[in-house]
Amino acid sequence: MSSYLRITPFTLEVSLVRPRLAVLVALGALACGSPGPDKVAPQSPQQTLTQFMSAVKANDISRMGTLWGSDRGPAASWMKSDELKERLTVIQKYLDHAGYRVVEGPLPVAGHDNTMSFRVELQRANGCAVVFPVDLVRAKGGGWVVNDVHLASLSTPGGACRQ
Repeated sequence: MSSYLRITPFTLEVSLVRPRLAVLVALGALACGSPGPDKVAPQSPQQTLTQFMSAVKANDISRMGTLWGSDRGPAASWMKSDELKERLTVIQKYLDHAGYRVVEGPLPVAGHDNTMSFRVELQRANGCAVVFPVDLVRAKGGGWVVNDVHLASLSTPGGACRQ
């Protein structure tokens, strides 16, 4: 009768392994879980523009890559990483800002049912303010991505203000 009251080395070993196993399973589930709320594809053009401009301000090139692209989807999913980084670095330099505001939009683009346009006023650190168009396109997989920031309509970063 005393045998069931004994603690054997096997029982002690199992009692030490179970909590470790539970912690490993929990960590594994977290690592394989869905992306965080800030990584979910924006469902409206306004959300996309807001998140893209925040990524520009934070110099977050990888986040910009998930918000910029074409109707095929975010460029991060189909463009070569070197080319993507190069393009987004240029865009980030041109759109770097102290603040911005949407002047107009979203506006439909004639002949392009899946495209919306905004006019954005960019306030640069040197005091310049410039208004430029930004086009967003609905991706085939759902959500919206920034498609064209019309860099030609912006002055050179760090240059004098346009009159």
